[in-house]
Amino acid sequence: MPSKKPSRPGKKQFSSAGASRGRRPGAAHTAKPNPARPKRAVPVTANRRHGFAGGERPYDYAFYESEPATPEYMKRLFAKHGFDVTPAQLKQFWRYYELLREHNASLDLTRIMGIEATVLKHFIDSAIILRWFDPVGPVLDIGSGPGFPGVPLAIMRPDTAFILGESRGKRVGFLEEVVKALRLGNASIFAKSVREDSPLGEEHGRPVGDVVTRALETIAPTLERILPFIPPGRRAVFMKGPGCDEEIAQAQALFSPAYALTADNEYTLPGTDQARRLVVFTRR
Repeated sequence: MPSKKPSRPGKKQFSSAGASRGRRPGAAHTAKPNPARPKRAVPVTANRRHGFAGGERPYDYAFYESEPATPEYMKRLFAKHGFDVTPAQLKQFWRYYELLREHNASLDLTRIMGIEATVLKHFIDSAIILRWFDPVGPVLDIGSGPGFPGVPLAIMRPDTAFILGESRGKRVGFLEEVVKALRLGNASIFAKSVREDSPLGEEHGRPVGDVVTRALETIAPTLERILPFIPPGRRAVFMKGPGCDEEIAQAQALFSPAYALTADNEYTLPGTDQARRLVVFTRR
């Protein structure tokens, strides 16, 4: 049996796993701050000081709500932001909210939660474009995800047909449930990626009118992918943030023979200072 090496004078012996790092057995480990590393800013939700980014109760909708969610409270939120909804529309929005709340944890549909944020940043943010945009159907919503902006637009315009374009299987399943539960007879689903060779347009028996996108991609790629099937005179409507000048210039440089920039509306989300732009290109 090999003999134990004698300890060197003045050197403490450690037996724990922290010995290699110079930590005494049982001593608490405290990370030393690195002054050279900048602190990351943690975003805060509009209606809560804590939330998803802090890792606290991320899918508990009630945690984000300053008042219990009810249809009556939802109606007051719409009215507060200048939107009048009929009883039938309120019923549809409420059921939509219930479905988002029910399935978000399993499908990771959105990180905007709570009734206040959902009404403002999803429902109203989608429907507000109707103030400048009178849609001609069938309106194709590319990259609809959990239904934005297509579902709120379909609720607000029951006389206009909408096509919800979404290729991700779980999102498609959710949209199918939404269309059925809300009885959206004016909404259908295109369960594929929208590309230049997609079976869309008159020749494929699935005509398209206007096109709308929200937070999908830059403008030019969308104009390219819809070019074969968007009819002359119909519009591609882009819901953008304020800093999209470069996108617009690029799209004009690449597609000026095929499209004309016909609108660029700047606005803010009601009751906030959050800037938005509605950019419209019309097919020549």
